[in-house]
Amino acid sequence: MMPLVSRNEPSLDSRWSWWVATVGVVIGALSFGAVTSVPILLKPLSLHWNTGASTVAVVHTSAMFGAALGGLALGRMLAAVGFFRIALFAALATSLGLLTAASAESLTTMHVVYGVLIGGIGQGAFFSPLTVAVSQWFDRHRSVAIAVVACGQSVGGLVLPPLMRWGVDIMGWQAMLAWYGLVAGAALMACAFVFRQGAPVPAHRHPDPSTSGSMESVSARVLIMLGAGMALSNHASFIVIGHIIAFGEERGFTPTAAAALLSTILGISLVSRLSVGQLSAKWGSYKVLAGMSTLLAFATAGLALGHGSVALAAAAVAIGVAFGGYLPGYAILVRDIFPAEQAGRRIAEIYFFAFVAAGVGSWTGGWTRDITGGYAIPFWLATASAVTGAAILLSCRRRLQESPR
Repeated sequence: MMPLVSRNEPSLDSRWSWWVATVGVVIGALSFGAVTSVPILLKPLSLHWNTGASTVAVVHTSAMFGAALGGLALGRMLAAVGFFRIALFAALATSLGLLTAASAESLTTMHVVYGVLIGGIGQGAFFSPLTVAVSQWFDRHRSVAIAVVACGQSVGGLVLPPLMRWGVDIMGWQAMLAWYGLVAGAALMACAFVFRQGAPVPAHRHPDPSTSGSMESVSARVLIMLGAGMALSNHASFIVIGHIIAFGEERGFTPTAAAALLSTILGISLVSRLSVGQLSAKWGSYKVLAGMSTLLAFATAGLALGHGSVALAAAAVAIGVAFGGYLPGYAILVRDIFPAEQAGRRIAEIYFFAFVAAGVGSWTGGWTRDITGGYAIPFWLATASAVTGAAILLSCRRRLQESPR
């Protein structure tokens, strides 16, 4: 793949660009904490409503489906209204949603709040539209910037769960959610102002009208295949992420050791996400993405076959590397092969599949566990999804080579 910009041409990259990317990490972490507060607080929420954990967990599924639809809609609006307005709207929605959830009197209210405000508007804005908005400040190091922004989820996943549980122990889940709503809302609002000034327009970009027809003919087929590959990989990952702690406990691990398996996945994913941008710039976004997707297939198979703490820890490390790599990898690839004016819509469409698959993966993992009485079948199902996703991605190679970009 040709360099995004010649070394002899002026670049968009600047100190301010990297500041924008850093703020993007903060936004991503805070939004991730809001949308995943349900699984983090699963036990206290279940006790409060005197219902099973699986019933409360469906609220998180509502948030994921809301994020999928919200990201799709807001991604299409990005070019017209700009990210600054979207970010302000999403910050208000996230804060209002958390405050409403803190005083909710029924699970129906929780479904609406998480599905519409926190997931649909909040996470819908602060994932794919955020990724595109940050990428517009870069050309030479765009792949690295996209990977950096994707680290927001990993940072949030490492830092916020213990802080939230600590807050619950001190003040209860309702007060904790209310405080998080106020603090996160104010912080997200402040971060939004970094995007008040729009990204600079690259002087070296010269669109070629002769390529538009071929791009349209290739793009629809490629996007469907990439969306399917992303969905299947994410389905596999969230079967594991949603159930790795319970799986560890069933294997005889202590609760702390079982939780360490999930921490391993999320911690390694942070390192992987930081690396994938540099690797994509060096070896090409498609090669890196194909490698990460293939690794996921082998890693989930290793988890299904593994016995003993060493084998399971090794599988968790490999899953973390793959999960941290393919998630931003798809955005990097899409941003490379589609014109800048299409990037917001195209990346939002790809992550639509990802969010839907995340919700379905958590549910199918639990459903097959309940039917079979163990995690062997769920993890083999994850392996089948990962293998199919990697195969679809590998079959895209010829079509991607047809792309005029």
